[in-house]
Amino acid sequence: MGDRIARGRILAGVTGLAVLGALLAGSPATAEVPTTGLLASYDFSETSGTVLRDGSGAGRDATVVGGEDWHAGYMQFDGANHVKLPDGILQGQEAATIVIETSPENLTGPQFLWNLGGSGNAGTGQFFVQPVAPRLSISKTNWSGEQTALATRKLAQDRWQSIAATISRNGTGATSTLRLYVDGELWAEKTGSTVNLADLATHTLNSIGKSAYTADALYRGKVSAFRIYDTALTATQLGDIAAADAPASAAETVAGVDLDAVNEQDLARIESDLVLPAAGGVTWTAEPAGVIAADGTVTQPATDTDVTLTATAEVRGQTASRTFDVTVLHAPSAMEQAQKDLAAVVIPGSDDIRGSIALPETGSRYGSVLTWSTDRPEIIDVDGDGGVAAGVVTRPAADTPVTLTATATNGAAVETREIELLVRGAYDMPETTDYLFAHFTGTEGGHTDEQIYFATSQDGATFTDTRPNGSPVLSLAPDEGDGGVRDPFLVRSPEGDRFYLIATDLSIYHRGGWGAAQATTTGSTKIVVWESHDLVNWSEPRLPDLAGSIPGAGMMWAPEAFWDETTQQYYLYWATRSVEQNTFGDPVNMYIATTRDFVTFSEPHVWIDRQTSIIDTTMFKVGDWYYRASGDGQITIEKSKAIDVPTVSATAPATGSEQQWVLVGTLQSILGGTTESCGTGRNYSGGCLEGPEFFRYNDDDRGAAQELYGLMADQYAAGKGYLPFRTTDPGSTSTADWSKATDVDFGVLKKRHGAILPITQREYERVMYHYAGVGEDPDAGPELDATVSTRCAAGKVLLAASVRNDGDTAADVVVATAYGTKTLAAVAPGGSVSAVFTTRATSIAAGTATVTGTDARGATELAVSYAAASCG
Repeated sequence: MGDRIARGRILAGVTGLAVLGALLAGSPATAEVPTTGLLASYDFSETSGTVLRDGSGAGRDATVVGGEDWHAGYMQFDGANHVKLPDGILQGQEAATIVIETSPENLTGPQFLWNLGGSGNAGTGQFFVQPVAPRLSISKTNWSGEQTALATRKLAQDRWQSIAATISRNGTGATSTLRLYVDGELWAEKTGSTVNLADLATHTLNSIGKSAYTADALYRGKVSAFRIYDTALTATQLGDIAAADAPASAAETVAGVDLDAVNEQDLARIESDLVLPAAGGVTWTAEPAGVIAADGTVTQPATDTDVTLTATAEVRGQTASRTFDVTVLHAPSAMEQAQKDLAAVVIPGSDDIRGSIALPETGSRYGSVLTWSTDRPEIIDVDGDGGVAAGVVTRPAADTPVTLTATATNGAAVETREIELLVRGAYDMPETTDYLFAHFTGTEGGHTDEQIYFATSQDGATFTDTRPNGSPVLSLAPDEGDGGVRDPFLVRSPEGDRFYLIATDLSIYHRGGWGAAQATTTGSTKIVVWESHDLVNWSEPRLPDLAGSIPGAGMMWAPEAFWDETTQQYYLYWATRSVEQNTFGDPVNMYIATTRDFVTFSEPHVWIDRQTSIIDTTMFKVGDWYYRASGDGQITIEKSKAIDVPTVSATAPATGSEQQWVLVGTLQSILGGTTESCGTGRNYSGGCLEGPEFFRYNDDDRGAAQELYGLMADQYAAGKGYLPFRTTDPGSTSTADWSKATDVDFGVLKKRHGAILPITQREYERVMYHYAGVGEDPDAGPELDATVSTRCAAGKVLLAASVRNDGDTAADVVVATAYGTKTLAAVAPGGSVSAVFTTRATSIAAGTATVTGTDARGATELAVSYAAASCG
């Protein structure tokens, strides 16, 4: 009975939070948890520390490794921690039962729910449950010798389940029977396993949540009970355990609900819809009715109203409930609605405006009509014109404050709000001479492979890696987004001094490899966005859910963006799988949306729908024509004079108007590719190549050609990285205008699906200095040497500053002291200047003067000390 008492502690620990519902048939009132043969029992009732105590009386305490995360009666396995069980628990045994009460949270990729025995890598034998395609397996060595009971059903994610495994010798003694149960029901059986429990010679890798293979992911989910027996329990006994654990699991579920954590608004002042967590089978009711719906929708009443929310969890017929008291504020008046709509308006980067902005026309809270005015209409256009939305910015000669006035109209109510902006002075964009290549390495063997790396080139032919493999310049943490980023694309703003790096939120490594990733159906619908002004100082990543509004979306892959001068906005396009919005064949299609700031986006719509899957579209403009290349079974090139017109056709249309996308050709057809194996590098079909990327060569690298463009394609099928091509006319199908580039050296790292951005010499020097540690800092400012001394004049102390310019360019120098500031303009290279400050004091204490020098590269600041002096 000791095990029942242990689980009872969990219930007692949450009585202040949860009220247990009526216990149905099969409840602990009639179900007995077997104690005969119990080798170890863990109820996870600890609240701190790394010791997981054994409640069986056998003293087999376990250890939490990688960070404890205790809750009300369960431990959170977060993909970074696991439990190390004592060695030898099943050593010498002929039969066993393992029962775990768990709520899985990630059922993708290779992972073990538990392992008893040895190492898969070392081939020392293991006994385990794999929860993704649920199976119970045992092997004397490793995967190659597994005997398996494989279920045909799937476990439920975010629901408590009692998962039990038994093994026992058959009558002859030569074989064993494996059985896998879920909630007391037999899911899988293998009656003739040629591996027996006694065949396991090693018993030192016993764990919960950790695989026998080092490359596999750790388990993610909740665990509230784990038992090991030295006998094969019956289905009835396992049903009793499932029934006995159900009330505690239900109570633990509602005890773990945290409304504050999932809602940004104050629960004592609710004005908009709530997030009501449903994980674990939680359902919601509210009293009084009509204010908060079961899905969290809020209807504001006439007066402030206290509402009692009840969360109810159901586990195997047993229920537990918990109440939350919240207050919903009264429905605001028209004036209040207008004010709240104004308060919700945000202009991203308002203190650093460098390009056109989005000016909303409708209030986000209550739908007030928003109109705009400005005190500097020559800088910010608030009216719009034709196909160009309001918010176009014309940057002035110098940094300039601008005041926008937003007016919200809601019925008869009219309210206004002033928003202060700082518009930066116009940037004089230098000529581009070099290149920056952003990519990921693509080996998918570790966390750092699917992150962002930079390489540079001065001629577009020889690239230098700025970091070694394993040291990305930008990355996501394992618990940030999907834990990895792929398919990066670099965007320079039309003004030239803002950069966006956008990428796919996806980690095949953390998902356990392509075979288990389910990346197109359970993948992220978010885009990863970083911002920078100089290519070395980047913002924290943002992950807006851009594709989440697409019905049935399960991925957002390979985003790219193109600035359109005509409409003064970026067109952003990517691949998403949606059966609901599919017209032809494969449901992976290209979508498109618009943005000005990569914060606010238009509603996406289908851009390209083919019979086959279509991904990895790249686009640029030459003259009046837009050209795009896509992976659709070939590397297909099309052209149009209109960007976002949809193409819904089984294949790329061969004819059409200039305002439609029409076929130019494929790499295979234009260059006469073969049908040889992909490894030869002569087959240019979509079976060998993906991830096409257009870019424009700098003027100093195009040779005799009037214009020169690059098109790279990822040799994914051969695992070779990029295969480069060049063209002088992307609209041509002649080999006189197209060629495979044989002189390109992409550097040491394999480069997967990235983008090449032309950059200036100074940008190149900056990237090389900060990332590769090569050269000098181009922003370091002038080289100065300064001294400050004191002397006496007419009984008063004078400060004398002497500054020498040791650099090779002229510099403006400012000397600042407690007794005044002086500016010394255009100090020539090698020249010296002096500045004298009268203190009007007979004595002064020691102090520090600040000397700042500025040249075309940047600024240098020196702190120069001086000694105390007395002239009395």
